[in-house]
Amino acid sequence: MTAATSVPPQERVNVSSEGETIQGDLYGRLPAARVAILVHGQNWDASGWREVAPLFVARGVPALAINLRGYAASTGKTNRYRPDKPWTPVADLRAAKSVLRDRGVKEVALVGSSMGGSAVLASSFEGDVECVVAISAPVAAIPDELSKKITGRKLFVCADRDSLRATPNVLGCFTAASAPKKLVLFGGREHSRAMFSAAYGDEALGEIVEFVCRRG
Repeated sequence: MTAATSVPPQERVNVSSEGETIQGDLYGRLPAARVAILVHGQNWDASGWREVAPLFVARGVPALAINLRGYAASTGKTNRYRPDKPWTPVADLRAAKSVLRDRGVKEVALVGSSMGGSAVLASSFEGDVECVVAISAPVAAIPDELSKKITGRKLFVCADRDSLRATPNVLGCFTAASAPKKLVLFGGREHSRAMFSAAYGDEALGEIVEFVCRRG
């Protein structure tokens, strides 16, 4: 599977989250039975999904790539994760899921990379997603009790020598998470969206898109 040619989104979606405005790029049309929410990493934004989102649309699953607070046109600031404080990406994803359901979406799939991967895992704690895909995440080790709170079908995708040393933390999270779950490791050092342009990039994208779009 090859990444699609970069195409503009069909719609710009603004989501209100705790008084901030979260901008999202919608690829495909609503309503839909299932929509994938795509969440970027710390050093990029929603535009980084522009060649990936159409792959979901081609399989009948619209994709909403969101800019977390402080990225691109989204207001506010994304805070750093602290165990004793609310984490803004979780609130932003909660608001995005609510907007999609208000527009007739029945199932939500979460796909996140690096920081975004940690965000989608944490968002799944709310028990309202069909599946969750974590790419190069979690970067930092998390307690087993948190990994056990991840809900929905689970896919972890990572390079076996991840340049940010995420691999052992991904393996630990996968081991502690409940079934159904799948782990796909690729030989390399690429982290986050760098995986998409690696030699195995087509295979990685194929695994992700197939997992999200699979029915039954």
